[in-house]
Amino acid sequence: MRPEQTCWRCGADGDIGLVCPDCAAVQPLAPNADLFTVLGLARRLDVDPRELERRYVDLSRAVHPDRFQTGTPRERELSLAASAAVNRAYRTLRDPVARGRYWLELHGARLGDDPPRVPPAIAAEVFETQEKLAALRSAGDDGRELRRDVEELHNDLATRLGDLRDALVSGYAADIPLDDLKGRLAEIAYLRTLLGDVEDAIGEGFRATDHRH
Repeated sequence: MRPEQTCWRCGADGDIGLVCPDCAAVQPLAPNADLFTVLGLARRLDVDPRELERRYVDLSRAVHPDRFQTGTPRERELSLAASAAVNRAYRTLRDPVARGRYWLELHGARLGDDPPRVPPAIAAEVFETQEKLAALRSAGDDGRELRRDVEELHNDLATRLGDLRDALVSGYAADIPLDDLKGRLAEIAYLRTLLGDVEDAIGEGFRATDHRH
């Protein structure tokens, strides 16, 4: 539950949120406001995408700087800050992977705090892939068949990332423990890096791949 506050312009009290429901004034962001609070969502990993979209659209319209071009300097300043916060919250929370990483940060368990290492669940796969990439780089024009194998590997990795992403969303609905969340996100992060290595080895044609999936 968000703490009660007082509108700086009309003096209304209560759970005002980012925009005063009485006078439509944009409110200052609390120093400790998390991204869930910015959008008026419950602080939990399992986010309803339709509710997220609805709140984003409503708030982005209400705080958009174009609405306050003729306002006071304070109104313009608050609008710019609120608009940036709303956009950041939406970009982070709509992406299950970014949301998971942010959740770790909120709980003092940043993914990058530990030394980078290959997750045990994919260690053999990583080793095999790196061997194939090394062979492809040294094969030159004679590596057509090997290139086809690596292209298939690329597609398999992309599919694997999509499956892991879907499993992550299912884990959110089941209140996934922090340690499990960290492990899954580490696996996704390493596979994304591996997919990038594969694309670099294959060439420019694959670099537009969306690594979010």
